[in-house]
Amino acid sequence: MKYLLMFVLFSLVSCLKTDLSPEAALKDFVDSRIGQVIDKKFVLDRVTGKMLQSFENMSDEDFLKFADMKNVKADSFKILSKSCQDKKCFLTYSIGYQTRQADKTQFVSEVKKIAEMVLLDNKWLIADVTNIKTYHESVEPINPLE
Repeated sequence: MKYLLMFVLFSLVSCLKTDLSPEAALKDFVDSRIGQVIDKKFVLDRVTGKMLQSFENMSDEDFLKFADMKNVKADSFKILSKSCQDKKCFLTYSIGYQTRQADKTQFVSEVKKIAEMVLLDNKWLIADVTNIKTYHESVEPINPLE
């Protein structure tokens, strides 16, 4: 009985998860995309400003290219620095991941970015993302004739 009660309480707490910090909102967005295909509503609910405008203007074909990450496996996610003022934060972060094809790793990548996070209606949203550095290492030899 005690275990059942603990399970129910744990389930309720996990369902009530909110993005109380800019770091949590960003990590949730990144984690939710890796290894799957997301829909446009999912993205539009988590962005604002320049990002919202660019996604609203994006064609369905271009959005599908952005949304399809089912061949990607996450290795790491790190917040490197944080700078906040009132309802705006800038987070510098890195993401490490593997790009897989036919259950075989093709590339190992690390990307460093800066995300501008804005607090609207007690929810942290992504306003803009800027790439700083991208590093790709090919695990397999690249054949330019394919």
